[in-house]
Amino acid sequence: MFAKVPRVSPAMGVALVALAFAVGGTSFAQGAATRVGKLISGSSIKRGSITGSRIKANSLTGKQIDEKSLATVPSAATAARAQVADRATNAQRATNADNALTLGGTAAAGFLTYATQPIPSGATVTGAFGFAGTVTGLTATGNDFEQVVSLPGTASSDLTDATVNFGPSVSAADGDPACAGNAGAPTAPPGKVCLYLATAAGAGTAVEGLAIPGLPGSRAGFAVHAVSATAASTGVFGVWAYTAP
Repeated sequence: MFAKVPRVSPAMGVALVALAFAVGGTSFAQGAATRVGKLISGSSIKRGSITGSRIKANSLTGKQIDEKSLATVPSAATAARAQVADRATNAQRATNADNALTLGGTAAAGFLTYATQPIPSGATVTGAFGFAGTVTGLTATGNDFEQVVSLPGTASSDLTDATVNFGPSVSAADGDPACAGNAGAPTAPPGKVCLYLATAAGAGTAVEGLAIPGLPGSRAGFAVHAVSATAASTGVFGVWAYTAP
């Protein structure tokens, strides 16, 4: 009977190859390594004893890899759809970034907030004015009021008594035919402030638009003047418009 050949352990195999190098030279050692390789299979190697860092790049093929252990590789069509979705998402983000600079489709420059800059040429701004007062007492024979109105920004040209006026239907002395709007739809030609009367208090009250008293040519705003020589009550209410030249 033949004696049973003992199974060679991985450690013993490595030792035999080293001994072959030392005794028989390179050729003999290569032959010994081939024979030892046949005796050492994957099942003989302890799990986890050989890490990926110890394997030469591109040295393994499908024959050495258990394909069942690999995750599913996405198809080219799936990858293409993912790329299209990513591009669509990035495009939407770019659109959202552009929309962040607008409000309701209007760019920031289109909003009439000119506190720190002149009102742009051709832009029309509007507002309201109003005041009233009553003089009491037996000797009251009339009163006189003025109110300053600020523009929402700086006028691009000087405002004077000649450029701040009511519409022609309100005051024969102060009426400007170029002020063709009304209290419901105020308008103004370039470079002018037009005032439109909604109501006046006191019989015989006269109204007019003026530059700010003491500041002729001021571009910050204008004044509204109402006066009555006989009535105890005097007042004026209405709207205005200004268009930058």
